[in-house]
This record gives sequence, structure tokens and C-alpha cells, in this order.
Amino acid sequence: MKRIVHIVTRSLVKKSVKWSMAIIGLISTVMAVMGISLSDLLPKDSGYLVRLIVLAALFVVLAIFAAVVAYRRSRNGIHLTINGMDVDAVVGDLFAADGVKVIPFDEYFDIQVDDKVISRNSLNGIFVEKYADWDTLKHTLEEEQPSLLDPYEVGDGRICYPLGTIKDYGEYALLAFTHMDKLNRAYLCRGEYEECLLNMWDELDRMYAGRPVVLPLLGSGITRFDGGKPSEDDLLRCMLCTLRASKRHFKDGVVIVLTEKTAARMRLYEVNGYIEAWDNRIGEKDGL
Repeated sequence: MKRIVHIVTRSLVKKSVKWSMAIIGLISTVMAVMGISLSDLLPKDSGYLVRLIVLAALFVVLAIFAAVVAYRRSRNGIHLTINGMDVDAVVGDLFAADGVKVIPFDEYFDIQVDDKVISRNSLNGIFVEKYADWDTLKHTLEEEQPSLLDPYEVGDGRICYPLGTIKDYGEYALLAFTHMDKLNRAYLCRGEYEECLLNMWDELDRMYAGRPVVLPLLGSGITRFDGGKPSEDDLLRCMLCTLRASKRHFKDGVVIVLTEKTAARMRLYEVNGYIEAWDNRIGEKDGL
């Protein structure tokens, strides 16, 4: 019951009602052209009340059918066009995807996987332990790379990178995504999240070299947000909104990879509504 309440939203109901009315209108037109009326399909002694009930039942059934189709079509992913390029949100394995894969790190680019600084089960931890060579990764993170953002030294002599900074590591783009507190907990505030994304799109434009850009749903892991954690739907909306606002165009497109569990909690069928609203300049400045 709780899952149904989560799925059934005002926008889905509105869309389903519209589709149901359109289908009934089409059926009525076809029947009128063929010279058939509803009373011809019912028993001769059926009164207007019966015809009304049948019409209402047909409307409800079609609306439910339309809602189910809309949900099922988006369950495994959606396709959009933003800034004239293909943008997909799909269920899959980020590491198996083709393109420049974005891996989030903290602002110091720590690589200590010990379930304290970095969790072994996090995307960051899996990358460091299974997909990176330790020595090469350490050298890459310590070397100075071209960037639109300027790193700075903090009190303990460590180099801190502005959120959104990208380090190039072959087929991976390593992203400075969160702050770290004294207890080694990753965190950022909502305003910094949007700023980080805008910086990230600029940095990716600098280094993507014509390859598809592949990202996880940034912020959906263990990252803590000041003021409460946004929903996965809000995170996706903000990623798409900042991509649109950046005006960046990646020739081979952008792919946002979702896990099955994450996608199951989301309302992907609503995303096209964001794009339509932005195109009509409704809520285009809305972030989280």
C-alpha cells in the first residue's frame, strides 16, 4: 500500500485522466463514423443510468491502464533531450558502461578504504579496490592537472580541492564531491551540491574528449546533507537542471546510471514533465 501511494502522484493521475479522455474521445469518434452508439452495444432495456455507469467504468479502467503503462515504460530508464544532446537515466552497472565514468571522492581525494574514511561498499570504495591501481591512482591524485578551479592548502598541509574539481584517470573522471568532517563523515549543503554540479559540468567539458559522460546518481549514497537529505527524485532533477543551466553539450551524450533499488524508489515517469516545464520557463531555477 505504501509503495502504491509513493507511485501514484498528482502528475501521474492528471496524465492518466488526459489519456483516458483522449482514448474515449477516439472511440466515440470511430463509433460515430460507423453509426454505432453505446446503447446499441447494451441490452435494449438498459437505461441512461446503466450507460453512465458503463462509461464511468470504462474511463476508470483506461485511466488505470494508462498509469500502469506510464510507470512500466519508465521503470528501467528514460530518454531525454537537453541542450540538444541525448541524456539517459538507466538502470545498470556504471563500471560496465562505455565512456568517461564519474567517481565521487571527498575534497581531499582520499583513497584510504577502511570503512572509516571510505566505505568498502560505496561506489568510491569499489572503484579504489577493484578498478584502480593504487600506485598509479595515488600519483594521479597528487600530480597537478589542468583545472578551471584552484586548489588550496589547509592548516594541516593537505591540499583541498573545490567541490566539482575533476581529476583525469584514464576512462574515469574523479570528482571532488563532498566535504569531510572530523569524524570522517562526508557531507555538503544543498547550495554546495548545485554549485558542485555546475563546476563538474564545466570540468567535464574540459576533459571528456568526445566520449559519452557516465555518472551515478550523485548524492544518493551515504553523503549527508545539511538540512536533510533530498529524495532520489530531487537529486536527479537537480542534476538535469544544472546540466541544462550549464549550457554544456557533450557530443555523445550523458548517461546517469541508477541501481535497481534506487530506480524502484523513484518516479522516473515524471522527469519529462521537468523538461516540459523548463522549456516553458516554469520553475527552471528550481534546484533542490
